[in-house]
Order: sequence, then C-alpha cells, then structure tokens
Amino acid sequence: MKLEILHQPAAASANRHPPILFVHGFFGSAQVWTPHFMPFFSGQGYDCHAFSLRGHGASDGMLSWAGLAEFGEDLVTLIASLPEPPVLIGHSLGGLLIQHALAHHPCRAAVLLASLPPSGLGSSAMHMSMLAPQVVWQVGLLQSLGPEAVSAETMTRAFLSDAATPAETRRLMLLLQRESPRVAAEVLAPSQPLPPRGADRPPILVLGGDTDIFLPVSAFRETATFFGADLRLLAGAPHALMLDDRWWQTSADSILSWLAQHSV
Repeated sequence: MKLEILHQPAAASANRHPPILFVHGFFGSAQVWTPHFMPFFSGQGYDCHAFSLRGHGASDGMLSWAGLAEFGEDLVTLIASLPEPPVLIGHSLGGLLIQHALAHHPCRAAVLLASLPPSGLGSSAMHMSMLAPQVVWQVGLLQSLGPEAVSAETMTRAFLSDAATPAETRRLMLLLQRESPRVAAEVLAPSQPLPPRGADRPPILVLGGDTDIFLPVSAFRETATFFGADLRLLAGAPHALMLDDRWWQTSADSILSWLAQHSV
C-alpha cells in the first residue's frame, strides 16, 4: 500500500538532530504539518517527515475499513523506514497511535499534541456535548459527508482560536476530510496502551490547550499521569495547535525547548 509521505530536509546551516515523524489526527492528512511545523523544525536542524494514514490525503486504502490496528500498522511502517529512531509528534488521534507504538518501537522522544488520552474519547464526549453541542452535530456530518457539508464557522470554532481570520478558516476547510466511521467508534473505548519501560524509555511530553473543544484538561492530565510524562498546558490555546496562526509558534517553541532539555 502506498502512503503519502512529505519530507522537508533539515537546514544545512543548523545543528543536526534526529528525524521527526509527524502523525496527523482526525479529519486531516500530512498536509496539516506543512504551513508551520515542518518549516520551523527543519530550520532547527530536524529532518522532517509527515505521512497520511491510509484513506487520508493522497494515501491508498479504503477509509471506511480502517481502524486503530490498521492506522497503527501505517505508523510502524514509517518508523521502520527511517534511518534512525525518530522524534514522534502526534496530534489528536495521531497521539493515541503513538501511545500504542511506544512500548514496541524505539523512538528518541514523543510529543503528544492535543492527544486523545489512553482511555479514548468516551470520557471526553460529555465535555464536548456540553461545551459545544453544535460541534458534535457538525463533526458527525464531516465524518460521513466531508467538509462540503459542514459550517466553516463551526469548524473554525472546533479547531482554531476565537481570533482566527477568514484566511485561516479557508485553509482549515481545505485541509479537512472525511474520517473512518470504524475508528470513530473504536476510540470511544480503545484497548489500553502499554507504557514503555526500562532504560530505553523515551522522554514524553503532553502538550495541550485549556480551551480545546474536543478534549478537557483532565484528558491531558490522564495521559501525563499514565506515561509519567511531562505536561505543559497552554492557557487559551485551541485543539489544532499546529495550524492556528496565534498558537503554532508558542506550541513549537515549547516542544523545541523541551527537546533541548532532553538533549534531543
């Protein structure tokens, strides 16, 4: 199966670091990393790779039949294709996929960005339904019919900050796509990941915003506690930290400073 893979080499003038593998989340593709994160980390000396899960972006595969196991296989395939263990950075669903890969596949560090917690979305469903019930309805339409069927205003509220511009909304709508109904059901109560143990345990960062429509702060605390990870909360930040024009730099700087603390 052919997967879409984007590559941005490390800047020749920067200090060299391990490669970064970016893993997108629900309703997205590898393209969500191209506006900000890939150019930024490439400029800092990281060889940047992003891929689209099967059925997403330009990757092969039937979206309707894809679940957590199949998406996990895609991630493992990309990890194995790199010349050395990478830094893994996963957003939302991508963060959960990384959690399940950590115990079995070596990496230098892992960043769980606005990530689903180990228990999945079940405990967060009430958070979203109370905070933004119209988002719940619109997300269902997005999953089944695609971005043409949903309100751009509601999607902006779901993913971006209140100060998002019309240009940001247009970019977001171009990046959104349908999602697998199978994986949407599985993440309500997924199997529990195994925390990595021993001397090879990589450093792990959980990074999220406290105005995330999809996930409450308690979800980020759960993930950090489960993995014994570092937790950084951004006051006022939304779900799509890597896309929002007001928050991507703060998020990237937080990741970069954390990587430097761990000499990665």
